[in-house]
Amino acid sequence: MPDYRKKKHGITLSAPKPKKQKAAKQKENIEMTPAEKYRKTTVNTNMKVVKGKRFEKVRRLRLWASVILIAALIFGILQLALPMGVFEWASNAASLAGGGSYPIDLDGNRTLNAVNRGAYTYVLGNNYVSAYTNAGKTLFSYPHGFENPIIKTSASRALVFEQNGTKAMIFTLGGLKESIDTEKNIITANISDSGAYAFATRSEKYTCEVTVYAKNGKMLYEWYSAENIVNNVALSPNGKKMAISSFKSENGKYKSNLSVLSFKSATPEYSEDLDNTLIYNIDSTAKRVFTAATENSIEFIKWSDYKKSEYKNDYSLSIFRADKNNFVAVFNRKNDKTDNRIAVFSKTGQKQYEAAFKGTVTDLASHGGSIYCMSDTDLMVLGRDGAVLKKASCGFGAVRIIVTADSTVAVITDNRIEKIKLKSE
Repeated sequence: MPDYRKKKHGITLSAPKPKKQKAAKQKENIEMTPAEKYRKTTVNTNMKVVKGKRFEKVRRLRLWASVILIAALIFGILQLALPMGVFEWASNAASLAGGGSYPIDLDGNRTLNAVNRGAYTYVLGNNYVSAYTNAGKTLFSYPHGFENPIIKTSASRALVFEQNGTKAMIFTLGGLKESIDTEKNIITANISDSGAYAFATRSEKYTCEVTVYAKNGKMLYEWYSAENIVNNVALSPNGKKMAISSFKSENGKYKSNLSVLSFKSATPEYSEDLDNTLIYNIDSTAKRVFTAATENSIEFIKWSDYKKSEYKNDYSLSIFRADKNNFVAVFNRKNDKTDNRIAVFSKTGQKQYEAAFKGTVTDLASHGGSIYCMSDTDLMVLGRDGAVLKKASCGFGAVRIIVTADSTVAVITDNRIEKIKLKSE
């Protein structure tokens, strides 16, 4: 029988022997240069650090905050520098833009006064008040309806009131700003660059009283005069002080008083008595000083410390004009109106020069170091020695002159304004 028993073969099963690895060749120790070392250790990658939007928002907020802060600072500085504030200044500046033409026809039939404020002029007529630029543009014209109107001006506003009445109006270059009823008869009034205004009125218990108001109409101060009649009042440009002149009659002679009050007390900070004379006018057009004019003198008094300088003349004061740059005055002999002394002063009250002029002086102004004089129907530019440098004819009926440019004058009559060019002699 076949033998099916398992046979043993000559094969032995075991794990495979590991292969022998060749020994690694020993590398040579090669010195590397610094540049090669740097290349070996520097990783060149395109990876970027991405910041979130939060950082960009913070940066923008900081930028806008800086812009707003700077704008607020500029606005605050302008508010302090501009007496009536930025908005009214901007409105007035916009009103002055643009041109016009001459001649200008006036609405009334009688010119009572004209006040130049640099780039423009207020004209007060018997039944209207208006304003015009030096270029001939009409800013406004408004009927006041007063029988005895008086105008007082500041750097940006005009106050028109009814003397011995109770009505007043405040104007900007855009026209009527406010109507006021004082309830008591007005003796005199004034307005400051700050917009504050004051009325001297009759009083029930005293001879008269003075009331000062802020530009918004709020009452700031009251002062009463028991014996003297107040005939002039003026406010400092910042509206924080008030100069008052008053008078009474003793034994047929005038006795006047000039006082300056702040609004903290009824006691004057400055007071001066003037015997046998009357203070004609107090002017506060200049920023540092105010003037008190009498028949034979002009006092220039500082608002800050009340230091005073005085100009005296044997002749009588007939015309006094003031603007922001200087003052000019005409003194003439009482019995000879053609014998004149013209004096020009700086804005601080220092006399610049004095000149004699033979001829009637109807009106005058100072411009560019020269005197512009109207004498009846003649216009003249006078030098410092009184000599005639330029001349032109203005015809009959001229009331006031306004210098609009070198050698150019706006002549105001009762019913029109004409521009006239003066030529060298």
